[in-house]
Amino acid sequence: MTAALSPVSGRALALSILIGSCALLVLGVHPVLLGALVQEGRLADAQVGNLVTIEMLAIVPGSLAGIGLLRRVGARFVAVGAGLAMGGINIFLIGQSGMTMLAMTRAVAGFSEGILVAIALVAISRVARVERASAIFLAVQTLMQAIVAAALPSVTVAGSRVDAALVALAIAGVIAATAALALPAALRPTEPDSERGALTPASLTALTSAGLFLGAIVSVWGYFGLWLIHYGYPPTFEGTAVSLCLVAQVVGALAAARFGERLPNRPTILACAIAAAALVGAFYLARGSATAIIMVGIAFGFVWLFTLPFFAGWLIEIDPGRRAVLYLTAFQLGGAALLPSLAGVAVGAYSINAALTFAGSAFLLLATAAGLSTSARSTG
Repeated sequence: MTAALSPVSGRALALSILIGSCALLVLGVHPVLLGALVQEGRLADAQVGNLVTIEMLAIVPGSLAGIGLLRRVGARFVAVGAGLAMGGINIFLIGQSGMTMLAMTRAVAGFSEGILVAIALVAISRVARVERASAIFLAVQTLMQAIVAAALPSVTVAGSRVDAALVALAIAGVIAATAALALPAALRPTEPDSERGALTPASLTALTSAGLFLGAIVSVWGYFGLWLIHYGYPPTFEGTAVSLCLVAQVVGALAAARFGERLPNRPTILACAIAAAALVGAFYLARGSATAIIMVGIAFGFVWLFTLPFFAGWLIEIDPGRRAVLYLTAFQLGGAALLPSLAGVAVGAYSINAALTFAGSAFLLLATAAGLSTSARSTG
C-alpha cells in the first residue's frame, strides 16, 4: 500500500463492479447476438469474427480514455455519459443490418463499454486486496453474462432475437448510468510512487503475459463449438459443456478470492499456464469421449478465472504505485481480440485442431516469460 492510496469504500467498489460488469455483458451476449445476426440475414457468417474483433479492440482505447477522463472529470459524469451512450447506440441498432453499419456502431459501443470498465479498474486499483476484488469482479460479470446468455435464446423483440439482445445491452447501459449517480464525487487513479512511468520492462512483461493468457483462452473457446461439430457432437452437447464451464469459471474466481492472497502471484501464474497447456492437450486426447470433454471443460473453466486475478497481484508487486494495473484489461482484451485471429489463420491453413496447438504454444510461451521474469519489483 502506498501513501498516495486513498481506498474506496465497499459501497463504491460494489457500484463500480456493477458498472464494469454491465459494460462487459456484451462478452456473454456476443454468441447469441452474432448467431442471430447471421440467422436473420443481417450479417454474413464470414464477417462474424471481424465484428467481434472490432468491438473488443474498441474496448481497449475506451478503457484508456476512461482512465484519462477520470483524472480530470468526475466519475459520475463520465459513467453516466458512457452508460447512456452504450444504451443509445444499442437502441439505434435495432432493425439495422450490414457490415459497415454494424462495424461502426459496435466500435462506438465498444469504446463506451471501455470507459465504463475504467470505473471498475480504478476502484479495484484503490483497494487493499486487489486480487480479491479482481476475482469478485470476474465472478460477478461471468454470472451476469451466464444468466443473460441463458435467457436470451427464448426471448424476441418483434420476432427478432437480434433486437432482444440489443435491448438487453441497452438496459445494461441504463443500469450502469443509474448506478453511477451514487458513485463518490472523486474516483481517480492513484499516482505512482516515483517519477518513473507505469510501463517498465517488468510491468510490460506482466501485461503482455496477461494478454497471452486470455488470448490463448479465447483461441480455444472461440473455436470450441466448431471443434465439437468437427468431431460429430450435437449443438445440445455444446450448450451443456459451455454451461458447466461457466459454472466452473465462477467457482475458480471465488476460489481465487478466498485463497488467492495465500499464494505467490508469479509462480501461480506459471503453474496455471502449464496446467492450461496440459488441458488443451487433454481436449484433443478426450475428443472421442463426451464425458471426458465435459471434465476437461470444467477444469479449463476453473483455471481460466482462477488465474486472472494473479496478474493484478503480479503487477502490484512490480509497481506499488498501482498505475500499471490500470492497463490490465486493455492488454487482456487486446490479446483476446488478436490471438484468436492468428489462430484462425492456423485453422485455415491446417485444421480445426490447429487452434488447440496454437493456444497450447501461447500458454507455454507465457509460462516461459513468467519463469524468466525474476524481478519482483521494477526499479526506478
